[in-house]
Amino acid sequence: MELGKDNLMLNTMSKVVTAFRDRHLLCGLNMPELFACHTVMINEQMQKTTRAKDIAKSLEISKPAVSKLLNSMEQKGLIVREHRDDDRKAVYVVLTQKAISILEEQKATASVMTKRVFAEMGMENAKQLLALVDLFYESYKKVEGQLWVD
Repeated sequence: MELGKDNLMLNTMSKVVTAFRDRHLLCGLNMPELFACHTVMINEQMQKTTRAKDIAKSLEISKPAVSKLLNSMEQKGLIVREHRDDDRKAVYVVLTQKAISILEEQKATASVMTKRVFAEMGMENAKQLLALVDLFYESYKKVEGQLWVD
């Protein structure tokens, strides 16, 4: 089957995204909120600060979009914005205990689901899937800049 003929890749990616949008894996967050929380959490674990521009870069969204996202997250009690004495202009994003608890729940849920899915599909298939996804991503990144050149 020709890849482009039936939008095979788009259909496959849609299935994967749909699976990850599952309410059990998101633990009450939407995808951008989950990814933003993960960005802040990873930075905090590395003892780095997070600003709106860091989230915009990580999620590959515009600054106005990240501002809207952070406003929503702040209203839900997931983050607080802080000013630091050393840089009064900069606004830093910090996770609340509520967000940390949700992320811990999400990590546990994702771990259980991953183990069950891998057991269902077989570990050899799971290893092949992961290797192929990594290969796809690396290949995609290499050719994406050439997309409109040809």
